[in-house]
Amino acid sequence: MQGKHPPPDHPRETPAAEPPTRPPALPPSLPPALHPGLPVAGAVLGSDGDAAAGGSAKQRLRARLLAQRRASLALRHEPWSSADTAVLATRILQIPEITDARCVAAYVGLPGEPDLADLLARLLARGTRVLLPVVRADLDLDFREYAGTLIPGALGTREPPAAAPSGDLSAADVVIIPALAVDRAGRRLGRGGGSYDRALRRVAPDVPVIAVLYDQELLDLVPTEEHDRSVKIIVTPSRTLRCEPTDGTREHPRPSTS
Repeated sequence: MQGKHPPPDHPRETPAAEPPTRPPALPPSLPPALHPGLPVAGAVLGSDGDAAAGGSAKQRLRARLLAQRRASLALRHEPWSSADTAVLATRILQIPEITDARCVAAYVGLPGEPDLADLLARLLARGTRVLLPVVRADLDLDFREYAGTLIPGALGTREPPAAAPSGDLSAADVVIIPALAVDRAGRRLGRGGGSYDRALRRVAPDVPVIAVLYDQELLDLVPTEEHDRSVKIIVTPSRTLRCEPTDGTREHPRPSTS
């Protein structure tokens, strides 16, 4: 699918923006690796395999990035503006695979993550079927159809209500996921619970996976393990990049602000 799109131009970059929401207190049941505002201590849950050497590097990087997000949040006092969320939504909606998609699997950001609220609303408005994750007890993900209503979920998440129709992730034409870091080859670092490691096994290799994160979290190299699934497209508040098999990226045109 990706090969059909012409090489993008190289836009002038704009400074990255971060949402300033202060993270909530840590619930007793929430593994530290999954908390949006606390560094990792000790082993983490899930299939990331942090006991191995590669996993240790991931754990150290994860702790540093979570601390960086926490420090950045502490310096801000206002939430993301409607203009911020609209610009991010426009950037994602102009990706050709999103434009063509009939069904998009996305997510609702935790405090401190890029705000996708406007994106979800605009996908619904254009008639796109939207699937959102529901965290299971084993940290795997089920998906439900989103119709505009969210309720509190496990581990501080928000999710469609239990009455919402269930959705099969394999039906999604595009999958949008969160990330703490991604490198230019598409290697992704998550929070350590392994939820998306599990879920992405149900996604065909040719289905585009898009990671959303902040500009400073696009790194030169992210340590990975054998089970890790790479992403094909990276979106930050100021950039959209398509990962190349030669460990490089090329940028999409700057989205219109009109």
